[in-house]
Formats: sequence, C-alpha cells, structure tokens
Amino acid sequence: MPGEKPSGKALASRLNPSGGSSRASLARQEPALPQIRHEGMCVLAREFFYKANAGNARHMTLSKDKNFSELSTYCRLNFTYHPKNGKAGIMPKLTKLFIASIKSPERGQIFFRDSLLIGLGLRVTPGSCSYIVEARVNGVLRRITLGKVSQLTPTAARKKAQTLLANMAAGKDPTIERAKRKIRGATLEEVLDHYLSVRNLKPNTVRAYRSMVPRCLGDWLELPIVAITREMVEQRHAGLRRTTKQGTTGEAQANTVMHMLGTLLNFAAANYEIDGKPIILVNPVKRLSNNRQWYPHRRRQSIIPDHKLPAWFSAVMELRHQKVKDYLMLLLLTGLRRNEGATLKWNEVDFQSKVLTIRAELSKNGNEHRLPLSDYLYEMLHRRYLERGNSEYVFPGQGGKHHMVDSDHVIDGVAEKANCPFILHDLRRTFLTLAERLALPYVVLKKLANHSGRNDTTFGYLVVDVERLREPMQIITNEFLRLCNQKNEG
Repeated sequence: MPGEKPSGKALASRLNPSGGSSRASLARQEPALPQIRHEGMCVLAREFFYKANAGNARHMTLSKDKNFSELSTYCRLNFTYHPKNGKAGIMPKLTKLFIASIKSPERGQIFFRDSLLIGLGLRVTPGSCSYIVEARVNGVLRRITLGKVSQLTPTAARKKAQTLLANMAAGKDPTIERAKRKIRGATLEEVLDHYLSVRNLKPNTVRAYRSMVPRCLGDWLELPIVAITREMVEQRHAGLRRTTKQGTTGEAQANTVMHMLGTLLNFAAANYEIDGKPIILVNPVKRLSNNRQWYPHRRRQSIIPDHKLPAWFSAVMELRHQKVKDYLMLLLLTGLRRNEGATLKWNEVDFQSKVLTIRAELSKNGNEHRLPLSDYLYEMLHRRYLERGNSEYVFPGQGGKHHMVDSDHVIDGVAEKANCPFILHDLRRTFLTLAERLALPYVVLKKLANHSGRNDTTFGYLVVDVERLREPMQIITNEFLRLCNQKNEG
C-alpha cells in the first residue's frame, strides 16, 4: 500500500525481480554489480541485499540512476564490517550486554552501528572502544568521538548523540565548532608562544618577552586573550609603577610590558579569526593611548663621573675573578651593550687586524659592528686568548658551554666599594660622554655607538672605514686610563 515501508524481501526483489533469494540467483541476475568501497568495506552489493532478503532491511527508495549511491549509504548505516574475515553483519542494538561481549580485533578497527539511532556507533580498536556519531554536514561526512564506553552508558551516549545529530542536521559542523572554540579560548601564553615562534626576532627581544611577560603578567598567562579588558589593562599598568631593584620608578617597565601586550593582542587580531572576523575587534591596550596614560619617557642620565673613576677602577680590580674584571673594562672602553660583550666569541676577534666584530643578529640596529682595538684592549684580549680553555666565548660561563651571565650582586659589590651606584648600561653612556667631550666628530660618535641614523639622510651616505675609528678609540682609552690614574698597560 502507498506509504508503507517495503519488507526486506520486497526490497531485495527490486534488485532481483526473478524472486530468487540465494546468492547464486542474485549473481545470475546482476553479474556486473560493482563493489562498494566505503570506509574499509569491500563487499558486493548483492551480498548486503542477500542479507536484506532475510528480513533485516530498512525502508529505502531505489531509483534507476541512484541505486549504488543509495546502496552505499544503506550498507553503511545498517551493517558492520569485520576487516579480518571480510564478512558483513547486521547492526545490533547497542546495549551493555552487547558491548561486554565485543572482542577487540588484533589489529585495525571494527565499527558497530546502533539499530535504534541511525548515526550512533561503536569504534573498536585493539586497545579502545568508543562511541561515535556519523552524519553528513553540508555534504561532508563527519565522524565525531563521543567518549569511551567506560565513561558513557549506551543510554547516555544515545542521548548525547541525539543532541549532536540534531545540531549537525541544522548545519552545525562539530569539527568547525570545536576549532572555533579553540580559537576563541586561545590564552595569552599560547599567543606568546605562537608570536615568538613565527616572528624573526633578535635573541635579546625573545629573552625580554620571555622574562617580562611572565614576571609582570604571570596571572594572565592562562587567561583567554578575549577576556583581557581595558579596565584590566589600565589597572595593571598603574600597579606596575613601583620602585625596581635598580632604584627606578618602574614606569619604563610598566610601559614596556604594556607595549608587549599590545603587540601580542595585535598579532592575535591578525591571526585568530572566526568566520572571517578577528576575535579581538579593539585592542584593550589602546585605552592607555586614548586616555593619555602612558608614562613619560625619561632617559637615564647616569654615568660614572670623572672623580669616581679611580675608586670604580680600584673596586673592579679587587674582584676575585679576572674574567669579570676584563668584562667590565671591555664595556667601559668600547661602549658595547652588556649582551654584545658577554656573547663575544674568539672567532669574532681578529688579532692580526686588531678588530672585534659584533654580529648583526646581536646588535640592536641589526647592523654588523666593527671596532678597532686600542693597545690596552688588544693586550687584555690577547692575554685571555692565551689562557683560554675549550670555550668558544671570550667570557665563558660556568662549564664553558655558554657565555657568562652578569650577576647583580657583583655589580652591587663594585658600586658599594666605589660609593658609586651604577648599572652596566651606564658604562656605555660614560664611554660616549667622554668621547663627545674629547671633541670627536659627530659621525665618529655615531659609528662608535653603532647607531643607525635612519632619520639622518646624509649619514646614510657616509662610509666610515673601521680604520677611521682606530685613532679615536686609542684616544678614548688613554683618557680613561689617565682618569683612573693608570698607565696604558694590559
């Protein structure tokens, strides 16, 4: 009758009009039926409909030109397939008793699909048994794992599957939704790691991010970046304004870490999108600019004054380790930044031409920096070379595998003995201040400091050879030694 579902026999008879129910008769009627290959299944269509003829078929409308696509769907939803013996089986009802009777395959996987809820099934592997949901979303077949059988009962799995299948029927792709949730939940720590992995940053910059962000924003690392608000930024920026170990106000630190946060959030806005829209529409750090809350930039002006140099030099010479003495003198007599001096390698010191080279990747402006050695520096470095061990570094750390790392307590000890508080960057300012006082040309000062001069068009046309700097370097060294009441000797 119209509207009634045909029986298994009636369904089989559509493929086998002669009425025969044996495999042989099916083979005689449809000798050219192609094989169905779907998710590991490789069984003749007539094999499934021989099973269907036994009364286990569901309603399925067959048309002349869609027979085999519908057969494939029918077989997937109503039969399981054992990869070991290649036999198809009728889909059972998933119950606790049935699940307990399942034997895991030695290899591969077996699928059992529920007879009550189309789309719910079990995936059995040698070491696991899990509920799955299968359905097409916008024409794409999706297989989603619900959980292990030890975590869900069949009833709970069926209820969970019904909700998921309803969402999939409405066009919601679980795979895409899961990806969206992952993007929406990206934490500050994940964005930091992503940013540092894809950006070509200098080692010093990477170290600064790795140090300052956890130190100043450590309680935000596990927080989703979308949860960082403008009010949080405003309050943290104000809270970071506290006296540092160096005796500064902390304003520079507060500004720096908020600039870092702003950079990370801009990076996230450019790289984390959902449906073509960035997950961050407005960077919350902009609140500081809109309200003009950035602390004014106050450049440090501290140097070691002339009258303190003798005491400073004496305190340095009283240090226990010769390596630390030489390192501090190198910074004072070259104006190098602390990391440039600490990471100096022997293959970057040319004793024949009396020149040392700072690699472009270590310099602040990204340009290679070559400096001629004064007599004092040459003799000091040559002495260290003769006494060197197996390390490639001029100033090796403990064990010799890495470069030395300056410690605050050593600096504090020298400052206390000399009654002259200082930080290592003060030595660079002292070098350039003395060089300027000696009336050296401005272009020579910029080259000695390795400043880029990006905003100076004329400076970009000037080519200053390293030999042009040799005499100024010697003059600066001689003046420092005079102020320290020392002769020019290594």
